[in-house]
Amino acid sequence: MVEHDITWAINNGQKIPEIYVDSEQAQVVSCSYQFVTATDIDESGVSMMTATIFLLSESDYKPIQHVIFINQQTGKVFYQ
Repeated sequence: MVEHDITWAINNGQKIPEIYVDSEQAQVVSCSYQFVTATDIDESGVSMMTATIFLLSESDYKPIQHVIFINQQTGKVFYQ
């Protein structure tokens, strides 16, 4: 599995984040926010942001969608 350097920020009170994967700005297709009340990994009460993105560098013929989950309390990122 390849590790990626993923950074994100929400500027000026906007709802849509800027997401960067390996220094390339991702195109955000959709973004939603959830409040997780219970999980099996003992992280209840967690605010999660979920974004569907694609990278222009990967879209020769059609874009490849990726999903990013961001724990907004810890900053932990899950990328698929």
